[in-house]
Amino acid sequence: MSIIKNYLKQNKTTHTFSSCQWPIGDPQEKDFHFCEATNVVGKPYCQEHCDIAYIDERELKKEKEAQKNRRIAA
Repeated sequence: MSIIKNYLKQNKTTHTFSSCQWPIGDPQEKDFHFCEATNVVGKPYCQEHCDIAYIDERELKKEKEAQKNRRIAA
């Protein structure tokens, strides 16, 4: 992976997506495709798939704290 990063850095190449790159289906099947909905600016996915792909750290901390409190109460 560092070879690719070095190439992109040396050649000042950036890749931007104009549509959602969320894979749908099995890549080995004929009907495999990407979502292709409008992506969120700066992200490779649409809003629906960003909601799945990215975790809100504050919500994650709240959930861990709630699980910890449930174990203590039991």
